[in-house]
Amino acid sequence: MDLAAAEPTLYLPKVEPLRLFQILLRLGMAVAVAAMWTYLKGAPKIYESVGSVEVSSHAPDVLNIEGMSPEESKDLEQLLTIERNLASSVPLLRVARANGLAEAADFAPPGTSEQGLVTRLAKRTRVKLDRGTRVVVIRLEDTVPERAKRLVESLVAEYDLWIKERREDLARRAGEGLAQEEVKLRAAMEAAAARLQAFREDHPVPGLAGRDGGGALDDELGTLNSQLTRTKSERLRLEAEYESFKSFDPADPDSLGGIGSPPRSDEVLAIARALQAKELEFAKVQERYLFKHPVFQEAAREVANLKEDLVEAVRSAGQALEKSYHVALENESKLQGEVDRARTVAVAVEGVRAGFDQVKREADAARELYAKVDTRLRETTLANAVAASAITWSEPPLVPEKAIKPSKRILLPLAGFAGMMAGMMLLVGMELRDGRVRDSAAAARATGVPMLSSLPPFEPGREGDLVLLSAPSSPTAEAFRRLRAALLPPPAKPGARTVLFASAGPGEGRSLCAMNYAASLAIQGRRTLLLDADLRRPGLSRDHLGEGFSGLGDFLLGGCDPAKACFPTALPNLYLLSSGQMRNDAAELLSGTRFAVLLDEAYRWFDVVVIDSPPVLAVSDALAVARYADSTCMVVRKGAGERRGLRKAADLIRSSGGNLVGFVWNEMAFQTKGNPAPEPVVPLSLPALSEPAVAGAVASGTAPAGDSDDGESAASPIA
Repeated sequence: MDLAAAEPTLYLPKVEPLRLFQILLRLGMAVAVAAMWTYLKGAPKIYESVGSVEVSSHAPDVLNIEGMSPEESKDLEQLLTIERNLASSVPLLRVARANGLAEAADFAPPGTSEQGLVTRLAKRTRVKLDRGTRVVVIRLEDTVPERAKRLVESLVAEYDLWIKERREDLARRAGEGLAQEEVKLRAAMEAAAARLQAFREDHPVPGLAGRDGGGALDDELGTLNSQLTRTKSERLRLEAEYESFKSFDPADPDSLGGIGSPPRSDEVLAIARALQAKELEFAKVQERYLFKHPVFQEAAREVANLKEDLVEAVRSAGQALEKSYHVALENESKLQGEVDRARTVAVAVEGVRAGFDQVKREADAARELYAKVDTRLRETTLANAVAASAITWSEPPLVPEKAIKPSKRILLPLAGFAGMMAGMMLLVGMELRDGRVRDSAAAARATGVPMLSSLPPFEPGREGDLVLLSAPSSPTAEAFRRLRAALLPPPAKPGARTVLFASAGPGEGRSLCAMNYAASLAIQGRRTLLLDADLRRPGLSRDHLGEGFSGLGDFLLGGCDPAKACFPTALPNLYLLSSGQMRNDAAELLSGTRFAVLLDEAYRWFDVVVIDSPPVLAVSDALAVARYADSTCMVVRKGAGERRGLRKAADLIRSSGGNLVGFVWNEMAFQTKGNPAPEPVVPLSLPALSEPAVAGAVASGTAPAGDSDDGESAASPIA
């Protein structure tokens, strides 16, 4: 699977977790905590004094002067206004002046301006309204505990003085304006009074001189109207009684029931009741006696007498009522004339009275306005002597005993966190600047292929050994066995027989891996050809590059038989085809057709061909060989190269047609030029094998390994 295609961000530089943790703990946090500890040792101690004041809902307001009353505090906005005013620059400046903070060297440097003092004091002062209450909490920090308490007390006192001065200034300005207005209103009032008096003198109408502005005419007209009403009512009553008497029927005494109760009416009613009683008695007599009987006649005579008396009484009462009616009618007529006369007089003086009322209203308004202004002027004069404040102490401040700053419990963890963040930023910067490959994860991201095996560090002086022979039970030998298992061709590709080992730069252990991987295959019983394709520097073939030795370069030039360049090694089934003499035209030789012919011939005699190539970034030789390899394995040494170069090398291999399947992570420390490590060398059995031996090997189907007992060399498998 192509990891680069599966993860697009694979080639981006990433931070290594282990190094991050080490840098954070060892550098960032340690330096930050040490610096903070040094700061805490030398930092001045800060003390905080706390006091609270209660804002009353109704501040004392003795004068009740509009616009000059103390600060109101009925709602939240007004409470917040008091909170804001307590922390404003005016009371803070007054506090600084009252306490001589300009001369206090431990508060501010000498020569600090008043604005600077206010700024410093504001930073140390916190005024906060306690939500849900009417209490304002004042906190003030200072290096001197006694001064911190004194400054809190001074802030409240100076605030009260400031409010009082504001009130006094308002009273003074209001008094000046009111005094000027009082003079004008007094003159206006006197002028209005003079006009009123002149109007009275010019219009001598009865009643105008009264206090209420009314007159006797109104009283007289009202009295006459009242008398006329009563006279008319009396006349109507007498008229009704007179009509009742005129329509009286002696046979029906009950017809007088609607008459009032004058003396004559009472007499008539008494006779009428006696007549009714006598008639009832006469009716009983009629039932018992005849009309000629003396009792009957006596009773009849008494009834007749009572009827005559009733008629006479009614006549007399009617005459009396008639006289009373005519008297009432005459009185009504006289009173009506008097009312008409009084009304005529009142209408005549109505216009004069209206003018009088207008002048009087103006005079009253001028007098009332003058009285109000005069009263307000007197109140304003008294305002300066009355002090009213909306705040009172709820909890007076105390001298603090313990410093609140600097706090070790807060600052030291904060310093550790800051150091951790600084270390992280430092690491990110280092990682972005230093692109060296320091772990296998970085190598996997750069190459885009998985790690096939990891080589642990070798023992000193054994870096060039054939580990599978010298230390077969070591972790390094086991690592090469894992590499052999990882590079075995899958069952779907049984013909994959060529493995190329490449590296981005020199000194990364490429030849060592090729040699030991080939040895692991030979130990497993596979006939393996180790091909040294590095024609530019002596590598695996350095011990047999002397005079008379041929190699790969000679074969590619067509100057030798491969049998003269192929040597059996001390390990059975492992053969080495040396590079031959060093050449500058290696790229041209490897790009020719004879290298492919050599591989085709080698496949006839060997199971696997392992190729060691020059560094990819140094020369193009490895790219010419990679196209012929079935699998390419890169060797990456810890700290030997940069991610950018490793990524470039992997891309070059892919672009040249190579099949990059993975990489080997080499954890051996990178050696410098001054302290080089031993180079890997393949132990050989010299000389090369002869042609008869080759024919024998072909006939028997086996390849000789090592020297023969009769001194003749074994034949090379390559014909």
